[in-house]
Amino acid sequence: MKKFIALLMIITVVFVQPLAVFAEDTAVGTQKNVEALVKDIIEEMLNQGKEDQQVAKLVDEINQSVVAIIGRNKSYREQDYVYSKMPSNLQHGSGVVITSNGQIITNNHVVKDMEEIYVVMYDGKAYSAQLLYNDEEIDLALIKINRSELKPVELETADNVKVGNTVIAIGTPLYFGYRNSASKGIISGLNRPVDQTYTYLQTDASINPGNSGGPLINMSGKLVGINTLGYMFYSGMNFAIPVENVSYFLDHYNQFGRIRRCYTGIQFEENWAAMLGIPTDQGLRVVTLREDAVVTSDQLQEGDILEAIDGVKTSSIAAYNEILKRHLPGNQVTLTFSRDNEDFDIKVTLKERY
Repeated sequence: MKKFIALLMIITVVFVQPLAVFAEDTAVGTQKNVEALVKDIIEEMLNQGKEDQQVAKLVDEINQSVVAIIGRNKSYREQDYVYSKMPSNLQHGSGVVITSNGQIITNNHVVKDMEEIYVVMYDGKAYSAQLLYNDEEIDLALIKINRSELKPVELETADNVKVGNTVIAIGTPLYFGYRNSASKGIISGLNRPVDQTYTYLQTDASINPGNSGGPLINMSGKLVGINTLGYMFYSGMNFAIPVENVSYFLDHYNQFGRIRRCYTGIQFEENWAAMLGIPTDQGLRVVTLREDAVVTSDQLQEGDILEAIDGVKTSSIAAYNEILKRHLPGNQVTLTFSRDNEDFDIKVTLKERY
């Protein structure tokens, strides 16, 4: 609307201004500049219209893969809701179809307390769902409904996800009747250490309660993340589990039936900069070694600094976990430590954390 008003004002200047103004050479130059500006604004408005049509088409297509999830909370206590308008013990969230035979991925926190899980498709049909696997640490869950010939979402390649990419978040915000709502934004940041577990995508696309578990898609219609967390009082502070971690979860489930995490048995602590989310080159400080650690007290001592794993810097616990995620238990890696300003390497065989 603002661009349209600006365009009208410029046209008024061009065509209503007295002709005498254009008698001078400088006025002719100004006229050409204004005409070029008008042309640019018109072109931008047309491009915006095309983008809006593209977004609408994408949302319509992806909505066929987006589901609403509702169920009864098994930890519900009636006395907790005496003064609440919450309907009974129901809770809801969102999910996205990832196989044509009815597998759906969502957040673990959406379904973990549900004793009965129901899925409502875009066409309004409802199905009882079975929980196949859930992992609290990565906050993802896989459920399945008895329906075939569904349209699965396509996963984007992690390397194609960039800051500034336009994205669309789809889900069921706040109230179940608002299912398949969409909001548009951009990817504001990558590798955000929201907690010490894994890193997240940051976006300014709105992610409200109930959006959790729904897809974050790009303009190619591919999944770049799973909507997970939004800070309602801070604009742009919304987070999604990146597609890389979604693939990790699905790959491990398909191969092993669960996530097989690597384990070193070394307890670390972050430096203050990493705790505050400030970029730093400082590594992780060794606090203690567990009995089943992959190194001995003769090799490592309290206060040593883990600088890298196989040459990849480890400046936060989340970064450490992201590196270990690339390996399987039984793999050998080289841990680079520093002590008294001198680096040393220890080659270890990773164990499995249960």
